[in-house]
Amino acid sequence: MEKWADYLISHIERDSNGNILRVLIHTDKGDTVSKGSVKTENEVIDLLKKGYKIETIIWDYPKWQRGANVHYVSVNSTEYLRTNRNETDKDNLDNLIPLY
Repeated sequence: MEKWADYLISHIERDSNGNILRVLIHTDKGDTVSKGSVKTENEVIDLLKKGYKIETIIWDYPKWQRGANVHYVSVNSTEYLRTNRNETDKDNLDNLIPLY
């Protein structure tokens, strides 16, 4: 299978205001996806700034389905993770499974 991205995000954790705190990020190995590790939003933004490609993934038994491209935006000097809104009905960061 072709690699979709360098890293794939499957779960997110939000604060009480709905801001992303942490994500579960996996290494895309082509035929498999790594177990994953928890990273902060800022750590993921740093990966994007270094040129790594990151996408969301959605579990659709018996395998992962490709999601949306992840990027970041800067609003009033604060950076946030984003996907293209409604690229599909279920692949955006808002639609991922809660981390905890």
